[in-house]
This record gives sequence, structure tokens and C-alpha cells, in this order.
Amino acid sequence: MRNHIIILILLVLLLLTSCSNSRHLVEGQSLFVGSKVIIKDNDKSKKERKLLTNDIAGLVRPKPNTKVLGVRLKLTLYNFFGKHTKKKGLKAKLRKKLGEEPVLANVVSIETNKNLVENYLENRGYFHAKASGKMVTNKKRKSTIELEVTTGRQYKINTVMFRRDSSEIAASIDTDFHNTLLKPGGPYNLDVIKAERSRIDRYLKERGFYFFKADYILVVVDSSIGDDKVNMYVRLKRREIPPEVYASYDINNIYIYANYRLTGDKQDTSKADIVQVDNYYVIDKNKKFKPSVFSQAMIFEKGDEYSLEDQNKSLSRLINMGTFKFVKNRFDVIGDSLLDVYYYLTPFPKKSIRFELGGLTQNDNRAGTKGSISWKNRNAFKGAEQLTFKLNGGFEAQYGGAVKRPNIYNFGAETNLSIPRFVVPLISIQTLSRYLPRTIFKLKYTYESETQLLRINSYNASYGYDWKEGPRKSHQLFPFNFTYVRTDTLGGTDKLNLLYGNLVFNGIILGPTYHFTYNSQITGSQKKSYFFDGLIDLSGNIMGLAQGADYEKKPATLFGSSYAQYIKLQPDLRGYYPLNNATTVAARVIAGVGIPYGNSRQLPNVKQFWAGGNSDLRGFPSRLVGPGTFNIYDTKDNAAQYIETLGDIKLEGSVELRQHLYKFLNAALFLDAGNIWLYRENSAFPGGAFSKDFYKQLAADAGIGLRFDFNILILRLDLGMPVRKPWLPEGERWVINKVSFADPAWKKQNLIFNIAIGYPF
Repeated sequence: MRNHIIILILLVLLLLTSCSNSRHLVEGQSLFVGSKVIIKDNDKSKKERKLLTNDIAGLVRPKPNTKVLGVRLKLTLYNFFGKHTKKKGLKAKLRKKLGEEPVLANVVSIETNKNLVENYLENRGYFHAKASGKMVTNKKRKSTIELEVTTGRQYKINTVMFRRDSSEIAASIDTDFHNTLLKPGGPYNLDVIKAERSRIDRYLKERGFYFFKADYILVVVDSSIGDDKVNMYVRLKRREIPPEVYASYDINNIYIYANYRLTGDKQDTSKADIVQVDNYYVIDKNKKFKPSVFSQAMIFEKGDEYSLEDQNKSLSRLINMGTFKFVKNRFDVIGDSLLDVYYYLTPFPKKSIRFELGGLTQNDNRAGTKGSISWKNRNAFKGAEQLTFKLNGGFEAQYGGAVKRPNIYNFGAETNLSIPRFVVPLISIQTLSRYLPRTIFKLKYTYESETQLLRINSYNASYGYDWKEGPRKSHQLFPFNFTYVRTDTLGGTDKLNLLYGNLVFNGIILGPTYHFTYNSQITGSQKKSYFFDGLIDLSGNIMGLAQGADYEKKPATLFGSSYAQYIKLQPDLRGYYPLNNATTVAARVIAGVGIPYGNSRQLPNVKQFWAGGNSDLRGFPSRLVGPGTFNIYDTKDNAAQYIETLGDIKLEGSVELRQHLYKFLNAALFLDAGNIWLYRENSAFPGGAFSKDFYKQLAADAGIGLRFDFNILILRLDLGMPVRKPWLPEGERWVINKVSFADPAWKKQNLIFNIAIGYPF
């Protein structure tokens, strides 16, 4: 498998370094490769010139052939399969699917591009801009359109006035007009004018003006005042506005159809079996839901002024219950200023069963499978509660490698109850966000067997809350977390020559956890975005202080078992920076620190950090980097080795250059660096404790990858190799100069092939 991947990469590199594509053109043709923009104005700053140059270059049509890492790969593939390829057959299909026809200079219209540039500049306030262009072809038959642009001075806003009339709409606009996006001194910009119309529209829809539209706003621009300035007058298009638009509407009755049928000839919209709860009317002929559940979700109340924001919040909260497959609403005008509101809710099937079966691989010659079956009730107690029972299991076996590790078998059972509201003893909490909070109860049992070495039984009970502050911010607080772990050792070290003492934990983990997530990613956006995930995990803190726990003495106990005492913090920050439509730079920094104290010398192994693996340090074996300068390879023949090494502290960073190649196929170049450390010295792991020289102990790797994005899953293939080994003596840790792809022994020891599902971050 590894050799095949290397051959694939060499083939890609061969294509990337292939000869010029222009040599495939016939006499008289040239390849269009882009534009050169020349700003003729001498008064423009460097920043303004750069902005104008980039914007204008992006306007040029047609766009030249797509570049991948600086090379026109699709055009190369088009030419690779030959221009005389038959219309049918494999080569023709590959040429059509993978390739891209050359964009020739003779299809580029200078006049069209000149008009595009002048229109764009006029919309940005350069009312006297002029553009000219010419096509320049070099000896390699590559053509560039040179656009010379004289923008002139950009018109700025002198004054902005709202022309008010006697209507209630005009009075509302005038009240908020100090928040206008059109600011005196700012440049004229057509996009800002459109945004101001939308702002006014949104503002009025929050003030009860249900029928208002942005098209009813007109912005008149007067450029005759001189001095390259304009006056702007915002007014209503009174002649185009129907009478009902001027009315401000209040909410009258609210009807909720809790079991609305989408199929059938007749839709059940009668008001039979209507039940009033609070200010709402619920129609649920089959009594599937408690009427009170909807008062938790609804934002609208009778007598409220109509608000688009409240309407969207109510719809969002109903959808986020997770009980209804379809949610829609309509408004009926009652009299001159009232609206009846109707909500039609179509439930999912109440009960469902789900099967999952998948495979897994580790980059140290281990593979396995996992499966699960779950049963869900989406309305367990008629309050839209979601009750789930789940059974899961799997195994992991080693199929190669010099050191034989045990097969791993696991089994688990869990039940979750999710209630779409805060359930807090003695307190009633209501929220008004778009997202309903959830109270979660969990019970979980896990059994794991590592053949001839360990049997682990783990029991967990937890209770907490999950809520969203908005589309980007989410919180998860579990004030109660109880875990009991029982590990039975089987004494198989003599047969397997493996050490596992660092994996043994017997006792209780008891304490709260808090999770905060911020995600600015927007689907389809070309702007940079960020993701942050932060975890605070505590155990045994109050109890340990109360009992005066000290691991140097006899450990304190709870129910006859010792308990862990620690503080753990784990921030994870990621950034995504698009360079163009096809290329993105992704970066991640993850840090973690666990401080064991009182009743614990180190974190429980289930709470410790590890390094190395297919979503971590990809040029190293899974979970076998560190801690610190500890060398897992420094063993004599037949000496025992650790199954995995763990630490209380972690620091890691990764950066990837991600490139879209073709439809579902993407490529990446990556660099990873990091390590783990122990909070305290441990004689079993010399050099493993954290110190001021931690930065000298970082491992690093580099590699290349392919990603197959099939929408329903992403299959990732990464090939990594170490470039810095922290366990080597200082001065010898960088190993780039020792790379030898021709040496089979080097490849066996250093090339790590990763197969994984999903992106690493």
C-alpha cells in the first residue's frame, strides 16, 4: 500500500512539473493567462492601489485556466490525454472529467472588460473613471490583457438626509436614522446604499410593519454640488406603496397544529379539539403532545407587536426541538391592524432505529471495525423529550509491525434523555434566543478487553445543560459527572513484552465540566474564519480539600474507592484562510494542561493527553510520541515496550495548505509539531517532565495528502515523515538531512501512512 501511495505522489509531481501547455496550441493561437492592472493615478496610496488592482483583476472575463499550487493542472491533464482523443472511450471520458479546455486569447473581449471595469468603478464612486486595454503575447504564446485605468477622484458623501412625511413609517425611520450606514465623509458605494435599504427594511419589520419591503425605499444622489461630493436623500416611494404597508400590526391569536399532515387530499386545519394554554391555542386531536411544551418554544404572544426577529426565533426553536420534520407558518390579517398566526408542525416518526457500521485504522499497523444500534423516541413523555438507548461494540487488531500488540475488544451501552428546556431544581429559567436549551441525563457502561493484559469496566452518570448563545457560540455545562473505573490486570507482560502500568486506573472521577465552542465558519464564504473549543474539567476539588487528601499519604476515598483530584484546561484554536476559490490555508494550535494534586500524582489515564496519530502528529506512530524526550525505541532486544505513552500537558500546532483538484478530489501539504509532558517526574519515563526547555523537545513532521470528499463522508489519505525527533541528543534532533526515499530501511522506519475519515481539523 505504501509503495502505491509513493508512486501516486510521484505521478502527481510529474504532472505538476510537465512542459508548457502552450506548445499544444496550433499556429496563431495563444493561451490567455490573466491580466495586468495598471493604475495611472499618482495620488493613490499603496494600500488603495493594491485594493483596486485586486478587485479589477477579479472582474476580468473569461477567467484563465484553473491553477493548482501555481500550475494549470486541469489543462495539463487535458493535454496529457491528447487532443486527437476519440469522442468515446476511457481517455475521452477522463479528458472531459478531469481536464479543462484551454482559454484562448482570441475569446477575450477588451471592450467587454473595459466596460466591466468602468461600471465597477462608477458603483464605487469613481464617476469619471476611464479604462483601456490591450492584449500582450510573449514568446511562449501566453497572452495577458493589460488594463490601464484612470480612476479620477472618488466621490465622498457630503450630507445624508431623510425626507420625512406624515406617515407612521416615516416617523419610525426618522427615529432610528442616526444608525444609517451612509456616513458623511464616507465614499459613495452602491453596495452600501443597498445595505442601507435592507437595514431600514429589517428595522421596520421589528416595529410591526409586516408588509414593508426594501424596494419601497429610494436613495436620491445629487452629484451637482461640486468638490467631488454628493448629497444623499433617503425617502419613501409613496406612489408605489399600497395602503396596508403603512399599518403597524399586532399579534392576535396564535394557533399551533401539533400533528399537521402533509399528505392526503384534505389538509386538517379545523379548530376542533382546540386547547388553550397560556396565550396559545393548540390543535392536537390525537393528544400526542402536552400543550405546555409549546409555551417553552414560542416567542410570539398575543398583543405583541409583529417582529420578524420574533417570527424567525419561534420557527427556529420549533425546528430545534428535533421532534418536527417540517415547520411552517402563515399570517392572516384581522381587521386593520391585527394578525392571526398559524403554525403547522409535521412530526417525525415517534420511534426510530438506527444501525451504524464502520471501520477504523491507526497508523501503526492496527485496524478494526465498530458498530452500533440505537433506538430513539422523539416524544418520550409527550413533552418533545428525546430518549435514546444505544448498544455499541468493536474490535481492533494488529496486522503487521515488529512489536506485537494485543487485540482490543470493546462493548458499551448507554441511555440519554434530552429535554428541550432548562430543568433546574426550584428555579424556572426561560430563554429568548433562537435555540432551545436542553437538559441532558446520561447513563453509560463501557467494557474493554486488551487480550492477556487488561479488562476495564467503566460506569458513568452525568447531568447537565446544552445551550446556544447564538449561531456561533454554544455552551455545555455538566455540574454533575460521576465515573467509576475498575481495571483488572491479567499479567500478560511476560508473553507480550508490553508495559501498561501507565494505563491502569482504579477509582472515581467526580466533578463538573464546562465546554465552550465558538465557530465563525460560514458555508460558501470566502472570508477567513475561526473555530475555538475550550474545556474546563475538574475532579475531586471540594471533596479533596474537605478531606485534606494527599497522594503521598494514604489516598482519601469515596464509597471505599480513591478518587482523582485535578484541574484540567484544554483550549483548541483553528483558523481557515482562503487564498482563492480553490486554495485554503488551515492552521490549528491545541494546548492542554492538567494539574493533579491532593489525591492524585497524575491525571487518570482516560483524562491524559497523547501525541502521534492520523489526526495528530501524522509522521509518528499512534500515541507513542513523548512524553518529553522519553525514547520508546531505546530498548534492548526482547525488552518490554509501552502500548501507548501519555502525559498531563500537551502543546501541538499544525498547518495545512489545502487545494481543490477536481470535484470530490482535494490535496494537501502539511506540517505538524508538538509533544506531551508529565506534570511531575516519573522514573518510568526519564526526560518526560515539563521544564523550561519544553520548546527544545518538540517533535515535527511533514507530509502530503489526498482527500476524497463524497459529501456523506471524507476519506483522507496522508503520508507523513518525521523531520524532528525529540528523543535524539540535542544537536541531532533535526533529521531532514537523513531523508532517503531510496533506502528501504529508512522508508520502513520513517514513512507513516494514515487512512482516516474526515479532516484532521
